[in-house]
Amino acid sequence: MESTIDAVFPAGRFDKFLMLTDGNRQMYDFMGAYVYCSLHKMIRQEDVKRLEDAVRRCVEPGGGCVDECVHVINAQGEYERFLVSVEDCGDSEHYRIEFQNVSDGERKLVRVNEKCAVLQDYLTVSGKVLFTYKPVTDEFRMFWMDYGQVIEVYNQPLEEWMAEVVQKKMVEGRDKDIFELFCAAMRQEEQIQNFSFHGSILTRGGTQDAYKIKFLPRMYGDEKTVIGTWYVINEQTGNDVDDFVEGTQVDGMTKILNKRAITDYAEASVKAGGQVSIVMLDVDNFKTVNDTYGHLFGDKVITAVAEVMKKTIGENGAAGRVGGDEFMAVIKDFGDEAGLRNYLRTIKTNVASLFQDKLGVNRISCSIGASRSGIDSGQYKELVRIADKALYIAKQKGKNRFIIYMEEKHGQFHMSEDDCDMMEIRDSFYSEKDLKRFNDLLAETVLKGSSSMQALLDHAVSVLTIDRLIVLWGKDLALTALSPKGRPGTEGERTLLEYEGYLDMFQEDMLTITNTNMLEFNLPEVYAVFHDNGVKSVIQHLLRDEDGKLAGIILAEECVNLKHFPKLPTQLFESMCKVANAVLIKESRAAADGGGRGNI
Repeated sequence: MESTIDAVFPAGRFDKFLMLTDGNRQMYDFMGAYVYCSLHKMIRQEDVKRLEDAVRRCVEPGGGCVDECVHVINAQGEYERFLVSVEDCGDSEHYRIEFQNVSDGERKLVRVNEKCAVLQDYLTVSGKVLFTYKPVTDEFRMFWMDYGQVIEVYNQPLEEWMAEVVQKKMVEGRDKDIFELFCAAMRQEEQIQNFSFHGSILTRGGTQDAYKIKFLPRMYGDEKTVIGTWYVINEQTGNDVDDFVEGTQVDGMTKILNKRAITDYAEASVKAGGQVSIVMLDVDNFKTVNDTYGHLFGDKVITAVAEVMKKTIGENGAAGRVGGDEFMAVIKDFGDEAGLRNYLRTIKTNVASLFQDKLGVNRISCSIGASRSGIDSGQYKELVRIADKALYIAKQKGKNRFIIYMEEKHGQFHMSEDDCDMMEIRDSFYSEKDLKRFNDLLAETVLKGSSSMQALLDHAVSVLTIDRLIVLWGKDLALTALSPKGRPGTEGERTLLEYEGYLDMFQEDMLTITNTNMLEFNLPEVYAVFHDNGVKSVIQHLLRDEDGKLAGIILAEECVNLKHFPKLPTQLFESMCKVANAVLIKESRAAADGGGRGNI
C-alpha cells in the first residue's frame, strides 16, 4: 500500500469506528452517499466480521498491512468483491484502508473465457484436425477440439511418427514421396505450404481418406512453431468433409467421444506412458428415471452427465459415451491419489446436483470405478477390466460413490482369465464372506459379551463402509465402544437424547439421516452436534434397559460424503444393535449383582 492517500485505488484514513476522516478523490467517489457513514454500512453483513478481524490483526505486533476480501455495495445497490488492505496509522486509533475491485478483473476474465469458448466451439464444428511441430524439440502433435476438450491423435517426436506411419502403411504407396516432402517441409519451417495425399493416418490404419494439409511457421515468444490444419476431402467434389470428426469420433447426442474414439484415445494414452487413470461411470437407476419421467428427459440426463464429465476433466483427458448410460473417461496427470479423488468427487457431486428442482429427493446419482496405470497395470485392457470391476464394487456398496481400485484394500483381480468371475468379486467385497464373518462375530458377542464387541464394531465399519461407530450406554451415556479406536469427536453425541423433538423422529428405535444439514433450522442444537463433529450422514438405534426405558444409543456416522444407506446395510446395523443391546442389558444386570464386566 502507498504511504500517502494519493493511491491509484480508493484509499483513505478511517477512525476506530471506520468513519472516513480523510481520503483521495477516488475514495470519496467510491463511498458516495455513504461518505458520512461507517464502512460497516457498505459491507455485506456476512463479511463485516472479516473486515473487523483485518483491522484487529493490523494493530497486533508484526501485523503490518493486512489484506482481506469482502463484498461492498456499489452505486447500483449491487455487491461487488473487493480486496481490502488495512494498515495501522501508528496511533492505534486510525487506519489507512485501500480498496481494489476484484469483480472488474473477474468480469474481464469471464469475457476472455467466453471468447476462448467461442473459438474452441468454432474449431469443433469446423471438423478440422489441427497439428503443431516444434523444430527445437522435434515434437509433433496432432489433435482436434471436442467442445473444450483437446483430443490428441498423435503426440511424439516427428521422426518416430514418420517411422510409424510408414511401417504401418498409413500412407498409400503412390503418395509416400509426397508424405516425406511434407515432413521435410515442416522441418525447414520457412513459409506457408500446402500438400495433398491419401492415407489412413487419422483412423490409425483404418479407412483410407484423401487429405489436404496446410501449415505455416509462427514465432511464439522465442520459439518457432509450425501450425497447420489437416482436412479430409471428398475426392468427387473436392469439398472438405465438414462432419468428419463428428461423424466418426463424436457421440451425436452428448457431443463427447463415441465408444470407438474414447477406446482409441484411452489405449493410446496408456501406451504413451505417464500418469493415466481409466474411469468407468454408470448413472444409478437410470431405467427408473426413464420409466418415471420419459425417454426425452432421460436423454437430457445423459447429455448433462456427459457435460459434467467433460467440464470436470477439461484438458487433462477426455470423456466418452460407451453406450446407454455408461461412460468411460481418461484422466491424465492427476497428481497423487487425493488429486484423482478430487476429480471423481467433483463428477459425483455435480451429477447429484443435476435437475434437483424437477426431481426433489429422487436425485440423479452415479457410480464410478477407477484404475491407475503403472500402479494397477501397464496394459490398457487390464486397466479397463479393473475399472469396470471397481465400478461393480461401487454399485454393490450402495451406489452414489466412487471406488479407486487398491490391491491392498480390494484384493487381487485375476486378470489372466478372459471371462470375469463376478461371483468372486461379490464374495471378496460384500456378500458371503463379509456376511459370514459378521454373523460369526454376532454369535461370539452373544456368547462372550462385550469383550467381543470391539471386533464386531471394527468389522461392521468395513461392511457398512462408514467412518465411525459409537456405542453410548448407561445412566451417564458412557462411551462403551468406539471404532476406529481413538477416533475423536464423540462427546457431543451424549447430548442428543436430551432433545425431545429429536427423539420424536425415531421409528421403532431407528433413525436414518442421509444429510444432517436438514436439521439446521428445525433442530439447530442437534445440527450443531453433528456439524461440530463433521458428521454428514448417520444411522442410529436407540438402546433400552430391561424395563424398556431409554438407556443409550448406537450411531454409525459418515464424515466425508453424504451417504445413502441401502436396505441390507441397514438391516445388518439393526441386527448388530439388538445384539449389543441384549449384551449390555445382561452385563448391567450382572454388574448390579456384583459380578459384571466393566466397559471395554
